Amino acid sequence: MPLTIDPANLMKPDSRVTAVAFTADGKYLAWGEEGGKLSICDPIGEDSSDEKTIEGGISKLCFTPDGLVIVGSHSGDLHAHERLGGHRWSHHLGGGCDHLAVAPTGDLIAVIDGARLLHLLSSSGKLLSHFESGELMLLAVSPRGDSVAVGDDAGNVTVLGREGDVKFIRPARGEQGERVTAITYLNDGHLCIAREALDVTMGEEEEIVLEWWTPMGQEAARVPFRQRCEVLKATASGVVCGMFDGEVIEFDSSRNQKTRFKSSFSIHDLLVAGNNLLVSSWFQVHAIGEDGNEKWQVEHTGLTEMIRASRDGSLILVAGDNQNDYTRENQIMILDSSAEPYLMQSGADIDADLKEFSTASPAERGANTVEALYGGDDDYSNLLTEAEMAQLAGTSPSGSKGATVDGDDDLMGLLEAEITLTDVTQETFDFDAALSEDAGRINLPPIADAGDDQIVEGDVDGAAVVKLDGSRSYDEDGEIVSHTWRDVNNRIIGEAAIIKVKLPKGNHTFTLTVTDDDHASTSDAVTVQVR
Repeated sequence: MPLTIDPANLMKPDSRVTAVAFTADGKYLAWGEEGGKLSICDPIGEDSSDEKTIEGGISKLCFTPDGLVIVGSHSGDLHAHERLGGHRWSHHLGGGCDHLAVAPTGDLIAVIDGARLLHLLSSSGKLLSHFESGELMLLAVSPRGDSVAVGDDAGNVTVLGREGDVKFIRPARGEQGERVTAITYLNDGHLCIAREALDVTMGEEEEIVLEWWTPMGQEAARVPFRQRCEVLKATASGVVCGMFDGEVIEFDSSRNQKTRFKSSFSIHDLLVAGNNLLVSSWFQVHAIGEDGNEKWQVEHTGLTEMIRASRDGSLILVAGDNQNDYTRENQIMILDSSAEPYLMQSGADIDADLKEFSTASPAERGANTVEALYGGDDDYSNLLTEAEMAQLAGTSPSGSKGATVDGDDDLMGLLEAEITLTDVTQETFDFDAALSEDAGRINLPPIADAGDDQIVEGDVDGAAVVKLDGSRSYDEDGEIVSHTWRDVNNRIIGEAAIIKVKLPKGNHTFTLTVTDDDHASTSDAVTVQVR
């Protein structure tokens, strides 16, 4: 069962988030919304700057090492703002900002505008150079800010210096149809390039490969892939690759290859955060430890297309849009990577809503018993009718002793009545005897009815006491001798027709199985939503 952590903070923007940024020390974050609203604050939502509205909307955001917020607009210019919101400078772009990268340690800002022109600037807004070559589609800046790499739509990658001088060109390998899918600088100065050929490649080359290039423009190594590489991110001593089929592959400094993670969905983004590797895929963010094991996963309300982290990986920012106009929920999630993980209740669909688990002690969570999940210290007997109390007590309303629902004798009786594969012997079926009048009756299985699906409102803590009612179940040619309720993890949570459960906020599914006096069983499921 996967582990999760609760968010340290949830921020609720007014509209869809279009871009996010985090300072290296994790002290401040910035986000842009539809309509161009720019917000800057600390991770707990305080110490905020004056809100600004950027003409043309906000497409990209980055923090410079000295704390400036670089804002690229969808259809306007590039702007630099101070943390408190003051405007520092603007730079004219043709058709808005399509790609933005800032050197983490050096003084270099690189922008590809809507006209596919590369702009290189200093953090003071000084234009260093321009570069134009076909349709520029990809951008990477060296950590020290001494060079930049750009990829075009024909499969060429050009490496330039700060002043726009071309250091080398990695030409396309095929005659046509080649595409560079990702580029990144490594900590040792090499450039990693992932490409796929959609046509005939030169010679005996593979169609999908990862290449290593030296700062002098020499190809140092090449590794073939089975699937397209979507994301490349440098590690302390190598590179990690996020693949289209959901695999995350890591190469060390000697280019030894190993699989770090496998998702069921394509990889959105990768982030090296301290000792963890953060993998965003579909609606989940997964934290993978150095040993390759998943430490925890968190589900976001939207696609996890925007993740950022502080330099030491202690704080993580997650944002994304679910792309559904009817259920759109705007949310920025702040995660503390040192938070204590706990077991999810039912897979990856419930995480921060489990208030009871987040406040329980490790020993209480480790038990993970049915009582811990659905019980409580409160007395809910006043919520039951006299008939329900009698049924739970194993007596009729008149006081006569009825069938025990959870006694050892009944349980042993059911176990003894089970027919295992080793008990079955091959016999010849007598059709004449089966059709004769004295062949005996044919048992009809019981009808299980778990009740209607429910939507209930939670209390101030988000929890609710819910009645699961299977009393409408029946058997046409006999009687029902047992009712068994199970949760989504197949744990037995009750053995009476009507039970009460205490549930946290979220969606929950329960299955009722009824067994008749001829040991035939059927099941029915019910879903409860606690809002």
